Amino acid sequence: MTFYCARRWSILLALAAFVAAPAIADEPPATVVDDDIAPTDDDTADTDDAIEFRVPDPDDALPLTGDFFEGDQFDLPFSYPSLADQIFEGGGGLLRSNRSRWDEPRAVDIVNRQALDEIGPIDMGQALEQREGVTIQRTGRGQSSPFIRGLTGQQVLILVDGIRLSNATFRAGPNQYFNLVDPNMVDRIEVLRGPGSVQWGSDAIGGVINIVTRRAEFTGDSYLRGSTVQRFHTQDLGYTGRVNAEGWIESAGVFAGAGYGNYNDVDRGGGAGRQPATSFNQYSGDVKLNYTLSPSSEMIFAVQHFEQQDVFRTDRYEKGDERIFDPQQRDLAYIRYNNYEGFGLCDSLTVTASVNRMKEDQIRHNDNMGAWDEESFRNFENRQTGINVVATTDMNHAGQLMYGVDWYHEHVDSFRRDVDYTFSPPTDAVKAGPYPDDSWYTRFGAFLEWDVQLTERLGAVTGVRYSYVAAGADVTVGALTGYIDPTYSDVSASANFRYDVADGVRLVGGIAEGFRAPNLDDFAATNDDTFAGTQIPNPSLRPERSLNYEVGIKIEKPRYRGNLFVFWTDIRDHILRQPDGDPLDPDFILERENRDTYLNGVEYWGEFMLDHHWSAYGNFTYVYGHDQDGNEPLSRVNPTQGIAGLRWRSESGQSWFDSYLWLVAKQDRLSARDLADTVRIPAGGTPGFITLNFRAAHMIDDHQRIAVNFTNVTDELYRVHGSGSDGPGIGATLSYEWLH
Repeated sequence: MTFYCARRWSILLALAAFVAAPAIADEPPATVVDDDIAPTDDDTADTDDAIEFRVPDPDDALPLTGDFFEGDQFDLPFSYPSLADQIFEGGGGLLRSNRSRWDEPRAVDIVNRQALDEIGPIDMGQALEQREGVTIQRTGRGQSSPFIRGLTGQQVLILVDGIRLSNATFRAGPNQYFNLVDPNMVDRIEVLRGPGSVQWGSDAIGGVINIVTRRAEFTGDSYLRGSTVQRFHTQDLGYTGRVNAEGWIESAGVFAGAGYGNYNDVDRGGGAGRQPATSFNQYSGDVKLNYTLSPSSEMIFAVQHFEQQDVFRTDRYEKGDERIFDPQQRDLAYIRYNNYEGFGLCDSLTVTASVNRMKEDQIRHNDNMGAWDEESFRNFENRQTGINVVATTDMNHAGQLMYGVDWYHEHVDSFRRDVDYTFSPPTDAVKAGPYPDDSWYTRFGAFLEWDVQLTERLGAVTGVRYSYVAAGADVTVGALTGYIDPTYSDVSASANFRYDVADGVRLVGGIAEGFRAPNLDDFAATNDDTFAGTQIPNPSLRPERSLNYEVGIKIEKPRYRGNLFVFWTDIRDHILRQPDGDPLDPDFILERENRDTYLNGVEYWGEFMLDHHWSAYGNFTYVYGHDQDGNEPLSRVNPTQGIAGLRWRSESGQSWFDSYLWLVAKQDRLSARDLADTVRIPAGGTPGFITLNFRAAHMIDDHQRIAVNFTNVTDELYRVHGSGSDGPGIGATLSYEWLH
């Protein structure tokens, strides 16, 4: 452990020096004025010669001289927002507060609309796969499972508009459900790296992702307008598109849209040809209505539907075993009340009632010498009802309190039907489904968070939460057959600090607890959908509890902004799937066990402004995971990777050019399960790779934009670690947008 601690701190000091050097060296004196930073003893907030840091209106004319500074003031282009101007908005946001990326003392990120337009994602996985601290694994091409700090699936909480998409049927390890959102309906993606259990309760050990969907823009005037985006991708000769309509009349605004995607077998790099079982299609539709009750309050009504068809598990297809999700559906409806001035003791109040439905139909075919000898139909439907209440109280110099309660209840229906063609006539048997039929799962939590400025330079965000989980299901495990109704409870706490070392240089860090109760997949499901053998449940599992330590530095200078974090996470009673017997045995069994594990790593992101339009940017992620009880690496931990790029943006952000390298190291730290999974992980580990990529967009006129994204220009054959499908070879995504 002494060696690991020394290595962590040496990495921290070396990278901190690297990050700070371009921001501090040879820089003209400048002061960043921020409402949350108190003046020093030598300065006052209202002095006449205070230097101003501001983000101008995009229509403002910016100086076009070669001098980066105009006197004491630097005008940051609208298309390069500062960390202080990237806000997590309100009770439906990731932080459930209005803190910015600059003020939040934890490791957070916002993928805003500007970034999403430039990425031009054809699925949700592409929207996040190259951000710091995040890796996207794909068992099949139509599936995306985000890894944050070496964890995924049940340990990473996914939200849509602040409402749980994650539920009690999420499987251990990678799963496909992050892809059940149309990326073209997204306004921004908010990411927390590290535990979020104080705000969100169970499951948020590795991190939290909140997908914020688009809404009608309030302009003060009535309007009606539309927009569309159409994309053609050469790697698979596929197409994705969406049309939107929005408007505002008096007190009511509406945003509505519909999308379609057709994906064909992807053409891999290195001359490997098209990969079978990587085709699918999808549909989406959504409506969001905003109704203004008063200048400080509103109601929001929203309905979303997303459906995928014919989505293969690509890894299984390579073994002669077709497993197809058809259909895969997600429905969400919610009503939300926002009061921005509050009443009584509350200064703001958000109340949300939601209904979430996830339906999964799976068809399986077993191939015996070219003929199907068995066919299986498996289905489950999860209906989740939720209520969330979040309020804040401003206590002036004593800071701000945020508090709330949330409740979710899930009901699961499931069945299975197997047809055996080796008999004449074929037999048709109804069996237990993927999850016990009529099983249920309930979560309740209450939390309190305090954000306070302790001194002129030191601020703190602390919180505590009580979580209660109850469940019920009929379980069959060996000789155990019967109804079980386990309950779990926990108190989670966190304390995070921010300290202003100098103007625009902030040291942050803290300690946070994480919590995850066993879900239905853990203690009630018998799953033969793993890479080999059968996974059996364990009704005796204990909840996972983690303790995360992290320290970081955030820099916000006129020409440079960035952040660096070093973290280490201890997980007690981590629920892992462990082999029982020979993995090559057809009757191979995976048993769920509680084990103690730890992870540590480094995350960096930075951007240096060369002038008003050009910037150099990059990120870096390193994660090390270890199973202490098994004395082996944690399964599927993402390899070291990063981005290095150079880009140009117009001042309005409507046009751009971007050239970047995606660099990924080899991952050969493999667990016993990884070594047995020879379809997804090659012998000796997943090879590293480097891809060269270009992006460019141009406004034809005030309402039309064309864009092209060239990916993997060197035609590298690669696969993201743990995935069942390869990455696309050289190709381009061509986009046409008609903008309102």
